[in-house]
Amino acid sequence: MPDLSLLAVMAIFIAEYFVVKHFFLRPINEVLESRESETQSSQQLYEQALARFQEETAKVEQRLHEAKRDASQLRDRFRAEAGSHRANLIERTTGEAKKLIDDAEVQLGRAAADARAKLAHDADSLARLAAEKILGRPV
Repeated sequence: MPDLSLLAVMAIFIAEYFVVKHFFLRPINEVLESRESETQSSQQLYEQALARFQEETAKVEQRLHEAKRDASQLRDRFRAEAGSHRANLIERTTGEAKKLIDDAEVQLGRAAADARAKLAHDADSLARLAAEKILGRPV
């Protein structure tokens, strides 16, 4: 008959295997599997958050681009309006200046004509006065 101690060692080994498997290996495997699932879910959350971040960044960049375009159009419109206003102001000012110059020329012409007439009249009066003084009698 074979040695029963071998069977006892085998029975103890099998019993120890089931005890170790049930109380040691299974909890360790459960912890490892839960960590793996947490890692995968964290990775998925990260990828989703990154995708949302990139999507929102693209939206913000699009809005920024639109705002820059709108600002550029507004600036161009204001420049055009300012140029038109400036041209109108210069044209009006030039017209007023020409009118003032024309009026001044007319007044200057009148003043010159008046001065010539007065000078001619005064020249006659002075000549008569000089002749009277020189001759000593009224002329």
